[in-house]
Amino acid sequence: MPSMTVRNLSEDLHRRIRLYAAQHGLSAEAAVRRLLDEATRPAERLGDVVVAYARALAVEFPETPRDRTPATPADFS
Repeated sequence: MPSMTVRNLSEDLHRRIRLYAAQHGLSAEAAVRRLLDEATRPAERLGDVVVAYARALAVEFPETPRDRTPATPADFS
């Protein structure tokens, strides 16, 4: 597994990492891994959030067929 050394952290940043780690019951190293993972994940798409929420509520979506009738073009005359 790759590793990385980060040098020249400010005292304030190091203190905040240690505080975060203590608040979450993690080592400072595990806290940094978690923070880096969260900071670099792609943003969730709204549809994914809605589906996850519905699944958490055990909502069933009905399987309704799409209306495939062609749309009538607009007439601007």
